[in-house]
Amino acid sequence: MKWAFIDYENIGCLSKLDLSVYEKVIVFVGAKQPKIDFGDKKYESPINLVLIQIKATQANNLDFHLSYYLGKYTQEAASNVSFEVITNDNGFTPLIAHIKGNGRSCKQVKMVNASGEISKLIHSLKSKPKEKRPQKVVSLRNHIASHMKAKGNEVAIQNYLNQLVNQNVLTVSESGVQYKC
Repeated sequence: MKWAFIDYENIGCLSKLDLSVYEKVIVFVGAKQPKIDFGDKKYESPINLVLIQIKATQANNLDFHLSYYLGKYTQEAASNVSFEVITNDNGFTPLIAHIKGNGRSCKQVKMVNASGEISKLIHSLKSKPKEKRPQKVVSLRNHIASHMKAKGNEVAIQNYLNQLVNQNVLTVSESGVQYKC
């Protein structure tokens, strides 16, 4: 038996996942994500889905909630239940190793993204002098929407933004966007 812990804020879409292989699916949704994209997949049997909607927008808030529930369910689930943490965020690696070290089968599952798409976005940013790049998060989101043809798709825009942060292209803070390249 497998349970999925999905960092939806990080992966942005469930269309590439077969949720039917899991006995339980726990989806963690960010405060600014009003809906979930399941894609066009149809399931023959009901999915045992738990939705955890994060209330506040703060750095790593969703990650802290996911970590809490990993610990909670480690205590509640039968010992033969294996956990899969579905995220592209490498920050979970030490926690997963700790859970495994305590006897629970646990692994990270990364989603394959269209690397050509993110490369195109990175190139569009790097090709401009730093002072001409978007300096505010709103401007960066508009840049992403325009270059990635994602206008109106807040989930996709956030996914691209998360990928830029995860690939150490930039950081985002209250003061704005800082580029590392």
